[in-house]
Amino acid sequence: MRRIVCPSLAGSSARGPFALALMLGVLFSAAATVASLRPRYGGTLRVQMSERVKSVDPLRWPADSLEAAAAERVASLVFDRLVGFTPQGALRGALAVSWESGMEAKRWEFHLRQGVKFTDGAAMTSDIVAQAMQQLLGDSFQVSATPDSVVITSDHAMPNLPARLASGRYFIFHTVPDGAVSGTGAFRIAEWPAAGSPGRAVFRANETCWAGRPFVDEIDLTMGVDPQRRANAVAFGQADIVELPPAEVRRSAQRGVRIASSVPVDLFALIFDMSRRSVQDARIRQAVALAIDRAAIANVVMQHQGVAAGGLLPDWLSGYAFLFSTAPDLARARELLAASGREVSRAGPLVLDYDSGDTELRAVAERVAVNLQEAGIAVRISGRSAENKANSPADFRLARQRIDTPDPGAALEFLLAWAGEPAAPAQTPEQSYTAERAPIDDFRVIPLAHVSEAYGFGTRVRDWMAPRWGGWRLDDVWLAPAAPSGRTTR
Repeated sequence: MRRIVCPSLAGSSARGPFALALMLGVLFSAAATVASLRPRYGGTLRVQMSERVKSVDPLRWPADSLEAAAAERVASLVFDRLVGFTPQGALRGALAVSWESGMEAKRWEFHLRQGVKFTDGAAMTSDIVAQAMQQLLGDSFQVSATPDSVVITSDHAMPNLPARLASGRYFIFHTVPDGAVSGTGAFRIAEWPAAGSPGRAVFRANETCWAGRPFVDEIDLTMGVDPQRRANAVAFGQADIVELPPAEVRRSAQRGVRIASSVPVDLFALIFDMSRRSVQDARIRQAVALAIDRAAIANVVMQHQGVAAGGLLPDWLSGYAFLFSTAPDLARARELLAASGREVSRAGPLVLDYDSGDTELRAVAERVAVNLQEAGIAVRISGRSAENKANSPADFRLARQRIDTPDPGAALEFLLAWAGEPAAPAQTPEQSYTAERAPIDDFRVIPLAHVSEAYGFGTRVRDWMAPRWGGWRLDDVWLAPAAPSGRTTR
């Protein structure tokens, strides 16, 4: 806060009414400055995002990575989880105030916060929480209720269960008689777009939220907005917070837009279909890995918003990512290709699949194709919709997955399962490292880049305090008063 020094009237050469008016003017200016920095309630926060979220119902969670990440951001406005993370990445209580497990981590008990209500007025009970968790976790878990807690058991060890429940779709919900779901979060849904209509939703402050009322009265969310329109909207004051793709970050900053970026949280990777005879020879897969210039993907395609990836986990999460090589070696790639005895020519190219609706994936796929052709590996890229990708006859696919947890064990378990690899919970860092190396050393999975999440902010936005690993915390955001005509507030 700026310090304002008021000159002493007794020690000043000024005297009389002029001096008094001067002193009062300075004091009022100081008061106005302090008031402008103090959080205030009220106003509508205008937010724009790229994805169209069809539903925030945790039971209707999308399978697509981008849609799931968008659904999680929106659902976090309405729902709470049993546990969450501190800004430093440590577990903290949310709807559960404490938890403990047995010796083998096959049984966990979560003690619930008392006095919490859903936005439909229903009290949060252990029975409601247990029913929600059973539906979300599935039949391989058993969830039961005690008077003030829920107990989750399984026949296998679950050392990462609390961290797992702190991300993804594991929100606590209550189903109302009409089939809709209500939450305990900072906002309630006031308007939701009908199927086929423009993607605009309105969220109103939950006045009785257990964690306290949010600062803004409303959030006006527009979904499905293309990148250029989002960048223009925040630059010209038509939106307060927008998602920015890598290509728009530097350009928006040059236009005076405030930018906030997470640590690298999006993993871009190639995943081979091991049932395809064309890629069953490990030398072919290794040649592909050595042909790709990952630094160019991070610095050129992603406009310096990413880092080259040799491992599944980024270094900020694992601490050992530097042990995985990311350097290309075209000469060695050609040698491996020749040793395999298989010519990958235009007559029989490898087929690379990707989600055609993802512009970043398309750009990376095109760069990968250029790199492989330089090594003598013909490739045909095939963009398919997320709905049709299961029917793709591709040899390998380019996919992306957001890492939404700062817990390395939970993140690795999730990424291995996403890549179709065995995902047994690791008990030690050494076990995690071994589990991560297995698919990479066999070149079944080739990590390419970890990319940051970026947002642009309008001049009114204050106290954006999202976790460093990305996502939203819009209940903390408040809006500064409009600046006088001819002035801007930064």
